[in-house]
Amino acid sequence: MWLFGYGSLMWDDWERRYACVRRVSAEAPGYRRIFNKKSLERWGTYDAPGLTLNLALHERDEDDPCRGIAFEFPDTRQAEIEDYLSVRETCMACDIAVALPEETVSARTYIYDGPRLIEHGLPLHKCARMILSAEGVAGSSYDYIRNVRAHLEGLGVVDREVDTLWRAVLALKNGDRDD
Repeated sequence: MWLFGYGSLMWDDWERRYACVRRVSAEAPGYRRIFNKKSLERWGTYDAPGLTLNLALHERDEDDPCRGIAFEFPDTRQAEIEDYLSVRETCMACDIAVALPEETVSARTYIYDGPRLIEHGLPLHKCARMILSAEGVAGSSYDYIRNVRAHLEGLGVVDREVDTLWRAVLALKNGDRDD
């Protein structure tokens, strides 16, 4: 069983509990990270939702795949892993093609498609405002994106979506209004 992580699954060592056989850098061609999932408890509230990562089809640049981590597990652990991750990720798994350094595999991943999805996206400045005004039980939406960016950078992953949104958040926080 292969699983593709593009957010916190890449850095919080969750896989150790499930006898991970191999952990390798991977790419998901045709996909990109996107902040289009409202967080209504952990990183925001119903009145001031935060934004969290999701994976979306890449409409602009097929040559810029989402870079992440592929985890290989014994097939016997699949049900247990999916039970844990469906709760953690608040959605069900789907299969996508993932390019490893030596081969392409079918990997399970978690793409949210439910009522908290922001379907058509928001302008960058509105996303930045949401992030700066949201706080939930796990912390602020600002801390969430700051940590996502820092972890990606620590793994050597450059992501235009994350970097662009982070710059917009910093600009708004520093008073550089771009309405």
